[in-house]
Amino acid sequence: MRPSFKEFRLLIVFLVVVFASVAPAFTQTPSVLLLHDSGGPWGYLGGEYAVMTRNLLGHFSASVTTMPVTTYTAGLMNSYDAAFYIGSTYDEPSYYAVGSPQATNYGAFLADVATTTRPVVWMNYNLWWLAWNWDPSWNAGGFTGKFGLTFGGISTSSYNRILYKDVELFKGVVPHANPGADLTGCLAEGDGKYACSTELSVVQVADASKAQTYATAHSTLDGGISNPYVIRGENLWFVGDLPFSYHSEEDRYLAISDLLHDMLGIDHPESHRAMVRLEDISAGVDSSELIQVTDLLKAQSVPFSVATVAYYEDPLGVYNGGAAESARLRGSDVGGILRSLASEGWASIVQHGTTHQWDGDANPYNRVTGDDFEFYRVVENADLSLTFEGPLPGDSARWARRRINRGRRELGRTGLTAFAWEAPHYTASAVDYNAIRNIYPVHYGRLIYFGSGSPSGRFVGQFFPFVIESDAYGYQVIPENIGYIEPEPFTGFRALFPSDLVRHAEKALVVRDGVASFYYHPYLGTNYLEETLNGIKNLGYTFVAPCSVGGNCP
Repeated sequence: MRPSFKEFRLLIVFLVVVFASVAPAFTQTPSVLLLHDSGGPWGYLGGEYAVMTRNLLGHFSASVTTMPVTTYTAGLMNSYDAAFYIGSTYDEPSYYAVGSPQATNYGAFLADVATTTRPVVWMNYNLWWLAWNWDPSWNAGGFTGKFGLTFGGISTSSYNRILYKDVELFKGVVPHANPGADLTGCLAEGDGKYACSTELSVVQVADASKAQTYATAHSTLDGGISNPYVIRGENLWFVGDLPFSYHSEEDRYLAISDLLHDMLGIDHPESHRAMVRLEDISAGVDSSELIQVTDLLKAQSVPFSVATVAYYEDPLGVYNGGAAESARLRGSDVGGILRSLASEGWASIVQHGTTHQWDGDANPYNRVTGDDFEFYRVVENADLSLTFEGPLPGDSARWARRRINRGRRELGRTGLTAFAWEAPHYTASAVDYNAIRNIYPVHYGRLIYFGSGSPSGRFVGQFFPFVIESDAYGYQVIPENIGYIEPEPFTGFRALFPSDLVRHAEKALVVRDGVASFYYHPYLGTNYLEETLNGIKNLGYTFVAPCSVGGNCP
């Protein structure tokens, strides 16, 4: 089987598309009101960023109510423990007529932000509607008197880095531009990197007795500029851009994920666990390569998971000299190895689809297990980019359940019980995700999400630096968040080596209860794996069984 370069293509989809002393300490599930913009031609972005925010709040088992800010009613945020506002549309109120219900509701929102005692987290645009249009009845001291902050407008300087906990993180930087990538408005940094989210809403501390900076933004392209990125004044938190835009494994997204603890007043203990998953394991893999890799993991005292595919299919004989090949897990050498590893307590099993391909056509490569998509229609273009067309023909909840149950039964016949599933190439339709959740309430890996109001076929991808107790689909999500080894990528795509994964893990240490989770293909041998394991261990991480992270070991 060829190297799984297309796995990295999927990672690119995920790229492109705080004073703790005054924060309340919630002893029960926090209730959060999540408001977002929706005006203008790009208004759907607010709903997409709201889904991503809601997912991160799932780390805290938060009860989240999401709505457009233009449907807000006076006093509503006082019924919640905290409120978040996604300012994704520049000058959102300008899209609504004066005196309209939308404008009236936005005004009520501003008044409540000015007067509530609840924590409010404001991201990006439109703070000027509060700072520059302050009603003295809210507070005689004005915006600055109330919060100890000043708002300085929008800076278009090339801010491309964030400093948090003395760690430098990207600010919306694409680490590598894959074929077909839209780099409109991006600035080339060199070494294949592009700064694509360089704008900053500038807010500064005016009264240090009321306000504090938690992260700062600066530029490696325009030396000397620096301004606060995350700042808190009294109960108002402000984030200087949208931290989900062009986020990657080294991005300011990690800082925001950690700061959610302070914003919500929920301070989880410091812990840094690591996980490794063996990927695309079916009866079609070389059993000797699997044994070599698992022997190394056992020698290193590293428990692991196995992304297991129940049926291997190569209907066109791509890897078998033109002769069609099909193999099931039961009765295979690989099946016996996995059964022993699971019974010994080393391996926790993840159902990685059922065939990891689609019999209807190349999807998009060759119809071979491990290469193609199983739960979504994808086409490869002439420039080697991918077009995600949408659900497969005949896609339905019934179809998804039947397909995943077919693989589940085969695992059972092999003597294996999976604790979670993983969508092949991390991609499925919303119908599939929702249907399979009733079979496997745990998903291990990255997922894609479909925002309300987004154009047809559009989705956003997201990875998580920590366990999500409940995402937008209702899954408990065990994360994969630092990538995988790819020494020989397909033309135009980025190579990834142990040093890259170790660097990603090092950046992830800024998250107080974060994990460093990666996957590995056994055909790569043991050297890359050993180097990665040692590098992550040397950072202070402890490798644990992936099933134990969510408390789901069989």
